[in-house]
Amino acid sequence: MKSVFFTIVGLLLWSVSIAQINLNGKILDKSDNTPLTNATVVLLNQDSILKYHTRANENGAFEFNKIKPDDYLLVISYPKFELHSEKIQLKANTKVNDILLSSQANLIEEVVVTGKIPIRIKGDTIEYDAGSFETEKNAKLEDLLRRLPGLTVSGDGSVTAHGKSVSKVLIDGEEFFGYDPKIAIRNVRADAVDKVQVYERKSEEAELTGIDDGQRFQTVNVVLKEEARVGIFGNVEANLGTEELYTANLFAAKFNRTERIGITANTNNMGANSGGREGSLRMNSQITGEPQNTSIGANYDNQFFKRKLNVNANYNFSDASNRNERQSNRIEIFPDITQQTNSKTDNENSSQGHNFRSEFKLRIDSTSNMELQVNGNQSKTNSLSSSENYLFRNETLAVRDFASSNSSIGDNLSNEIRLNYRKRLNKNGLSLNIHLNNNFEESDQESMVYQKTYFHKIDTMVSDRTTIVDQNRFTDSRSNRFSTQLQINNRINQKMNYSIGYNFSMNDSKNKVDAFNNNDSGNSIDEEYSQNLINESRNQTIITNLNYNTEKLNFSISNRTNYRNQALNDSYRDIDLSRDFWDNDLNLSSNYKISNRKNLNASYQNNFDIPSFSQLQRLQPQTSPIFVQLGNPNLKRAVNNNFRLDYSTLSLLKGTSWNLNSAIGFKSNPIVNKRTVSDTLTTSTYVNVTGKSSWNANLNSNYSKPIFDRKVQLNLFTGANYNNGFTYTRYSKDGSYTDQAQYELNNTQNASLHTGFSFNEQDSKGLDYDFNWRINVNNQRNSLQADLNYTNLSTGGSTYLRYFLPKQFNFTTQINYNIEGPTKLYKQSIQQFYTNLEFSKKLLKNQSLVASIKAFDIFKTYNTTNRNVSETEFSESTQLMLTRYVLFGLKWDFNKNLGKKNNG
Repeated sequence: MKSVFFTIVGLLLWSVSIAQINLNGKILDKSDNTPLTNATVVLLNQDSILKYHTRANENGAFEFNKIKPDDYLLVISYPKFELHSEKIQLKANTKVNDILLSSQANLIEEVVVTGKIPIRIKGDTIEYDAGSFETEKNAKLEDLLRRLPGLTVSGDGSVTAHGKSVSKVLIDGEEFFGYDPKIAIRNVRADAVDKVQVYERKSEEAELTGIDDGQRFQTVNVVLKEEARVGIFGNVEANLGTEELYTANLFAAKFNRTERIGITANTNNMGANSGGREGSLRMNSQITGEPQNTSIGANYDNQFFKRKLNVNANYNFSDASNRNERQSNRIEIFPDITQQTNSKTDNENSSQGHNFRSEFKLRIDSTSNMELQVNGNQSKTNSLSSSENYLFRNETLAVRDFASSNSSIGDNLSNEIRLNYRKRLNKNGLSLNIHLNNNFEESDQESMVYQKTYFHKIDTMVSDRTTIVDQNRFTDSRSNRFSTQLQINNRINQKMNYSIGYNFSMNDSKNKVDAFNNNDSGNSIDEEYSQNLINESRNQTIITNLNYNTEKLNFSISNRTNYRNQALNDSYRDIDLSRDFWDNDLNLSSNYKISNRKNLNASYQNNFDIPSFSQLQRLQPQTSPIFVQLGNPNLKRAVNNNFRLDYSTLSLLKGTSWNLNSAIGFKSNPIVNKRTVSDTLTTSTYVNVTGKSSWNANLNSNYSKPIFDRKVQLNLFTGANYNNGFTYTRYSKDGSYTDQAQYELNNTQNASLHTGFSFNEQDSKGLDYDFNWRINVNNQRNSLQADLNYTNLSTGGSTYLRYFLPKQFNFTTQINYNIEGPTKLYKQSIQQFYTNLEFSKKLLKNQSLVASIKAFDIFKTYNTTNRNVSETEFSESTQLMLTRYVLFGLKWDFNKNLGKKNNG
């Protein structure tokens, strides 16, 4: 391990120490020779790709250190001054003559600015010029995003922008394959991209209704080149491997100005469909169980009637199955004892589904528009599982053996219709918004259940006995939800606007479970395991929103006052619950733009946790003879107060960014779990912890800057998290709910501190690399058994290296190492180490065909043990997993006309 580590470090240091040439000069005002402080200085290569950039100091001087010898275009800009550009050839240290710029006010002829600015800030949007960032030939959008300062892309395709997770990736403002947004970044060509825009978007509900709910989602919008809106592109990939592994992927798209058509297909036995990323070195490519997956998808997007109507439709078919084996060891703690459960589970499941999503946007006239969404889903499921578990008291005393088998088939159907209409009523900002939504779901399931429980004779309180449950269960679920909202928006003045609205919603649902005992000749319903539940609710809501906007400050306050009418009936248990009550949600948010580079955001939310009927219903159907779930009709609502404060600063020219995110939340009168555990039965219900508050807090910081003359991007991150929660528990020998044994209130406190760093260089020449390391300290405290409290350390990291060799050969490796320290219950550390390798070569004149050999977990060192900790439970588990295998693959990228300018 040491030799591998020092080899990696040596290669990284070598890669950043090749260039040793310096360039410097001075920038002055031509009229009076005064220095132009903070003038922008950019070095572009012969392909107009940004390589280096800096600013002039207070004396007008600038300097680049240790840059690579090459031919460059030196571009200098200063606000309201002419743009200066000149070609320079660097072979040795160079000092350019003083550069004199003329004010645009003194220029006789018009100045045409043709130089590209790599990064711009436009209001709340950061815009990257894609052509200023170099990618290798046939690279994808994913590769381009990795090269943009402030953006990262993980191995599974998740995008992070300036410390915040990106929830949507749009192509020209529209979703592309809405059912899987990762398809866009993995298949759209990098050379087809003109701009990449990063901004925060309101929630879909807020955009449809116009009511700001305070939620913001980081969004990336990819603007295509004009010439890239016409053409055909895509890729085909196939891999065959050891252990009879295979994967095949197809993606094809046709763009024709406003029309976009795309298809995708995948089949593999390596895991859930991940957009053609099976066998990716950047992902954790362990194969869990024995999966089989096939999927086909299509996307259509176009504009009609002189671009007044926009249509976006997506369809996806999936057929997935898996078989898996799992073993686990679980330890639960109580005031005086511990219970240990050793279990083994085998399961098989399969599903087939059709998913359809569509959106129609109609611009009726200059004052009104309408949006219609129609979505549908239909699926069939099959499952077969068997399990056995063995319960021990204090690790050695055998208490109970439990075995079960379950097979089920099910049909599921859902559809949703959403309609939103907006009408501007006058030129002063008065507008009307009408919103309608209907969602219908139904599910039918048939299950055959067999459960056998053997209770060991421990003392005189518990006899040696066996119980058997052998049933057929039929489940019929239906749900229909409808809502409508009318809203008026108006402007008070240029800085302030408000909205007021009324919402009515209703939900009618039923859930019927009929359980028949197979050993009952009368074939009667076993009501202990059955239910006939009807749930009806009617909600009326008054919504108000006030916004104040200036160039520097944005402030929003919104409030939802709800009157709820709810009723629940279970005829099998003679239960009839109804309630009427008021509810209120308050949201405050503000954003202060300290400067073009600095931003401060603060928000506050106040709302309630309303007890659900499943928490209120006293008697509920059993699912097994060893567990009973009860409700508590006396539950009260819990009150939530959440505060958030975010600060960010960004220097585009220096390439630095710093994000500080903090949040704290308090829950008064929390609803918690209350359990009675015995050797024969666990009974669970819910109670309020009166007079106490559970709370959580977190603080996270992320700092990024370029180093080694901007060739390497360095990221430093640190954070702290704290959670304080409660549960009630007690151990009862006879297991009865009425036992007089006292409940103990367990106060659990979890605290963790983490810090780490990463650095990467990606220019598609010589060596690309990405290295990260993380250290985490965990501390857990519980009040039941203080001697089990612990503090442990976990640390680990990974490195991704890609060598660009001659003759279009590439060599890639991914190395991962982690270690998780011991706890009081689990004395052994968990070490994790594995290495993946890939050797590839680009073929054909246009390098569109790539042949590859990939080897995963080459030393067979992957540790399949997984450890989890919750409030009163510790567990370790392993499952059926294939970690070492080899894949032989071919991938062909095709492109017809896309991105090629028409010179005719």
